[in-house]
Amino acid sequence: MRKAASIVAYLAILGSIILEIWYAAFRLHIHFSIIPLWVFRTAMVTVIVFISAMFGLVFKFQNPLVRALGIFAGYMAVFLPFLTFTLGITHIVLLIWSVSLFWSGATALALAFIAVLIGAVLGNIFIVRETEIKIPKLQNEVRIMQISDAHIGVLYSETYLSKIVERTNRYTPDFVVITGDLAETKAVVQQGMLSPLSNLKAPAFFVAGNHESYAGLEHVLKAISEQNVRILQNEVVETHGIQLIGLDYLKADEKAYDVLSSKSKNTVKSVLAELEIKTELPTVLLSHNPTGINYALAHGVDLMISGHTHKGQVFPFSIITKLAFEFHGGLYKKGKIQVFVSSGVGGSVTRMRLGSFNEINLLKLVPDR
Repeated sequence: MRKAASIVAYLAILGSIILEIWYAAFRLHIHFSIIPLWVFRTAMVTVIVFISAMFGLVFKFQNPLVRALGIFAGYMAVFLPFLTFTLGITHIVLLIWSVSLFWSGATALALAFIAVLIGAVLGNIFIVRETEIKIPKLQNEVRIMQISDAHIGVLYSETYLSKIVERTNRYTPDFVVITGDLAETKAVVQQGMLSPLSNLKAPAFFVAGNHESYAGLEHVLKAISEQNVRILQNEVVETHGIQLIGLDYLKADEKAYDVLSSKSKNTVKSVLAELEIKTELPTVLLSHNPTGINYALAHGVDLMISGHTHKGQVFPFSIITKLAFEFHGGLYKKGKIQVFVSSGVGGSVTRMRLGSFNEINLLKLVPDR
């Protein structure tokens, strides 16, 4: 059943790409009829092949040139659906009003380009978002800086991570939590790209995401621990009057499934059932994927801190992720548990943001009296 669902998902993606090539090439030929249809279709196929080739190369070779080509391929991967969308809008306009084919086509191209340009600018910067969260049983205010989904390696470099660390230190948190998808490729470890973490001035804790497994989980965890960051793997620690639980990248229970589902035999349900959790202490759960909320609630967790969703990263793809995730981005409350989901400080596939921001999160936990 799970394999069939994955096959259907991949076939749907392939079908949408083929439809995109056919429709966009056809509409461009309508607008710019002096250019033969086969030229547009050949150009579309060439771009798709280039994007696919670059996505393969960036995971095998890490140097400035390959990274630059990978970033450009990411922009093109978003430009094509944007162009298809704007061409669809002009198609509707032409059915209603009589306007210039050339200029309406040029407008569609320009709008798609401008959208990608804005997204590229936003994808290269990040903000610090502050959120106050009331926690029962907490005695004193605790400042936590959350870093999630940096995706260092393919689209973001060691320099970007250095900026994240520098900004984190500036806010003087009591401790730092890194909620997964920090490392993207094996080269991150091989080239020492995680070394800026050693400059964090506050104690730091790390839980793995799905991308760490792509980069080689054991090697990534070893490299992170060498930077004086504490790795939490399905365990509990106490710090600053808080009981901190750190989970591996897990699915909620044995029945749960998603396209990026964990291959671990453990689940949120099974791990929490085995841990010794003190109910008299305020409890914060770190989990890359915001799933298994009901099990966290049943075990007395006050706050769950996650990432993974990117808050959709680029509109209109955010519509799909909002449907896929119950907790999409920001602070939520479900019964007695609160859930905070960061949109992440980096991006996947493309170095773009549209409708969301790259962010690190200063979480101010205050007593709920």
